[in-house]
Amino acid sequence: MPNKADEFKAKYAEGYRCICEEADGENVTLHLKNFEKEKIHTISTNENMEIGEIADFLDSVDLEKKLNGDDTICTQNESNLGWPNL
Repeated sequence: MPNKADEFKAKYAEGYRCICEEADGENVTLHLKNFEKEKIHTISTNENMEIGEIADFLDSVDLEKKLNGDDTICTQNESNLGWPNL
């Protein structure tokens, strides 16, 4: 079974952003949206390691926003513009 944390990071790199988090007991559901393509993707997990890895990733994104004013993780379209991968 694929790791949901890796799936989340891959979707983030494709331009999706987390728009909603829901916790129902031990299960966590994350709703992601790609605003450019107007697509939604949902990821659910009840694995504590995956939840922790996703939370750590989101914390690192928040830190980037605080330091740089926005997240600097390139999406595929930014890469197409010739911007460096960060």
